[in-house]
Amino acid sequence: MRKKNLLVIAGCIVLALVWCTSSFAAEKVGYINLQRLVNESQMGKDAKADILKMRQTKQAVLDNKLADINKLRDFINQKGDKLVAGDRRDKVELLQKMYKDYQRLVADAKEDITREDRELVAIILEKANDILKNVAKNKKYGIILKDPNTIGYLDPDVDITDLVLKELNKKK
Repeated sequence: MRKKNLLVIAGCIVLALVWCTSSFAAEKVGYINLQRLVNESQMGKDAKADILKMRQTKQAVLDNKLADINKLRDFINQKGDKLVAGDRRDKVELLQKMYKDYQRLVADAKEDITREDRELVAIILEKANDILKNVAKNKKYGIILKDPNTIGYLDPDVDITDLVLKELNKKK
């Protein structure tokens, strides 16, 4: 919360300096919506499709493991009373081990998907950053804000997200 307040204050100071300083008065201010870049760019859509495939593959593995766990649990529930005590104990221990392994697989799958998502977003933003700089230079923007939410209000006319999206989609 404190960090966000500092960002808001810093943003206000930057804008105040821009508006109050005559040397910056002629420069344009723009902003870009990074989330839209990730969601609407072709690279972002491709990345989301890749992540969806990864999620489906991991889910299939998890479903198979869970089916094996359920089969063993059902076997123990149905025939456990008829087993020798040592065999029953071994089956219960195996079930517990299989469930722990399953839980680890679930956690690892979530971690892998989150990491992959972060890496793909970082790649998109890195490519978009060069395009952003070129658009800003060509359109004579002095300042481009990447997080317009830290500022109370920005005119939608200064949103250059569409320009950057257009160029980013050309680079694919």
